[in-house]
Amino acid sequence: MIDYSQLNHYISPSAESGLSDAWRRSLGRLGDYTAILVRSLNLRPLAVNLYAQTAEHILVRITTPGSHLILRVAPEDDLAGYVYMMRALAGRNLPAPKIIQRDLSRGLVPFAFTLESYVPGISADQLSSDPLLRGAGRQAGRALRRMHRIPVSSAGRPLPSGRWPQQTWPSVLRQIGRRRAAPPSDALLFGPTERECLAALLDSPLLDPPHLTLIHGQFGPHATRYTSGENVHLEAIVDPGRFVGGDGLYDLACGLLAAYPTAWREGLIDGYLSAAP
Repeated sequence: MIDYSQLNHYISPSAESGLSDAWRRSLGRLGDYTAILVRSLNLRPLAVNLYAQTAEHILVRITTPGSHLILRVAPEDDLAGYVYMMRALAGRNLPAPKIIQRDLSRGLVPFAFTLESYVPGISADQLSSDPLLRGAGRQAGRALRRMHRIPVSSAGRPLPSGRWPQQTWPSVLRQIGRRRAAPPSDALLFGPTERECLAALLDSPLLDPPHLTLIHGQFGPHATRYTSGENVHLEAIVDPGRFVGGDGLYDLACGLLAAYPTAWREGLIDGYLSAAP
């Protein structure tokens, strides 16, 4: 008999956790909700464990007789962008978790969720060898370039209905900026001159790409999974950002941040350019 209550993590509203009510509710009753979903999906688990927690999602690993599965719980995110991207990658045979079941309606439980395949391996930022890291970056670059050949109908993200609200890429960049450094925090990071330059840049027509494509939205070594031995093999691209439609150069810029190891950056740009049409 599985004890689902071990998944419940109660967090007092008075605790200085910075969590919203939706997050506290989802964590506090995670075991109860998991039991409901396991029964509704007719699963026969051998074990359930809290696998990981990201900035947007809670991941529960469900072990069945034949495989591991991941239950992705989104306390606040509607998962529309996530589902769209994963299905688009699967449609082009690009490495990604396979979505087995999804429900974005919040009808059965008070959050959107997916049931998906478990992806083994480690992220590129866990690789310590430069040759392995360079190989990992090269494979990621090739996959990223192929992903950037998938067209989308607008910048931003789709609604749960599947419809894309029409937005420009500069308007999405402004939203990204507000999410990362909302006023007045931006004044602590940038001076008046820098903010004026940024505003002028966002108004430039040069930022409008000729074609909008599928993007990852927060790409980097952390967004990849590899199995490794003497060599590495890219198993999946994971954990996309909130916005999944835009200019592919944004992904490339994120992946080439100076904070990342040189071997990763060299491999990434090499793989990206080698996959060019």
